[in-house]
Amino acid sequence: MDGTVLLIEGIGWISTITFLVSIILPKRMGLHSWGMFTSITTGIYAYSHGATAIWVKWVIAFFFHGYMWIKLKREYSRATTHA
Repeated sequence: MDGTVLLIEGIGWISTITFLVSIILPKRMGLHSWGMFTSITTGIYAYSHGATAIWVKWVIAFFFHGYMWIKLKREYSRATTHA
């Protein structure tokens, strides 16, 4: 087993752990920022294994989490500046 395989498997485990952490945080704090990180790591893992369907799913997840992260950030910014 070479270093590349270990690196890719490590990325897969980091992705899994980050996903689990993101769903157990109180009030799911930072869910979408965690989701963006997880989508990147899962995309790398899936692409390296040739799992195209999973890779495409996580590309879509990346853009969804990015959109929601920006949207919620703007809403929070508006709420704090008008208060």
